Amino acid sequence: MTSTDPHRLDGGAQNPRPAGPSAPRDSVTGGGVVRAALWLVLVVSTVGNMVASFAAASTQIHLVFGAVTTLCVAGLVTRHLRARR
Repeated sequence: MTSTDPHRLDGGAQNPRPAGPSAPRDSVTGGGVVRAALWLVLVVSTVGNMVASFAAASTQIHLVFGAVTTLCVAGLVTRHLRARR
């Protein structure tokens, strides 16, 4: 008996994956690289701000890390909102 459940996860006979040169490829897009870079810079700037706090660094160091964090968050939110359209 053949299953006709449209929610099957195994792909089954209903959704065969195309093969050959015309098959869609899982490639990295420029947008994916930018998003990954923004997340990486966001994490690094957040950790840098925490280290600056524990090291009792000057206010200018905190402001630089805070500005970088804010720009990364703004960039990620902007990309998310544009992708929803």
